[in-house]
Amino acid sequence: MTTTTAAPSAKPSSKSYDAVLLDLDGTLMDTIPDLAIAVNAMLTQLDFATMPQAEISTYIGKGSDNLMRRILTTAQGGKPASEDLFLRGRDIYYAEYHKINGDNAIIFDGVIPGLERIQSMGLKMAVVTNKNTEFTMPLLERTGLLRFMQGVVCGDTLPERKPHPAPMLHGCSLVGSQPARTCTVGDSINDALSARAAGCSVLAVPYGYNEGQSVHTLDVDAIVDSIDAAALWVAAR
Repeated sequence: MTTTTAAPSAKPSSKSYDAVLLDLDGTLMDTIPDLAIAVNAMLTQLDFATMPQAEISTYIGKGSDNLMRRILTTAQGGKPASEDLFLRGRDIYYAEYHKINGDNAIIFDGVIPGLERIQSMGLKMAVVTNKNTEFTMPLLERTGLLRFMQGVVCGDTLPERKPHPAPMLHGCSLVGSQPARTCTVGDSINDALSARAAGCSVLAVPYGYNEGQSVHTLDVDAIVDSIDAAALWVAAR
């Protein structure tokens, strides 16, 4: 396993790829500003104290249900949310997030050049995210990233979410690639576990969320500074 930053001088190998699967939140875009606004609007309406954006970012990665349960547990001083509170909180959060989805989201540096480079190599691409379809598709369309993708796997596309391998395997199927000829790029343990279990190559970017932990602890093939660096890593192979 290599956990060094990929560079144009990366040594070529016999491995070749047909496709690249990419995570969304924390990998292609910084969506925390919008998520934090929606979370804090929900907390305010339920008469809880708001939370700093930095703290909210550590709860991102396993989908909206997990986010809501963790936020509400923290809001109650560690007491798990009842099912009624969870459902009320989630409904409010969804309504608030729909109002602002994409308003403050930022595409990370290196994403557009990287996607263009991957596209120019003739590789197919898909987004594999734990974000629900109702938020993912409008966000990809609004930011113009959907034009690069031949497939999208969302958190509610299948019964399983990352870290289960099923979403990565479904992404491979959508783009017509075998896992052994597919490279994945993500920012969290959920991405790494899902991709490794599916039999894909695994790259990680260091600027994402990963539930507040360093990506240097993950089982990955390389840590790359950007999506463009990921494209160069793939090109070298």
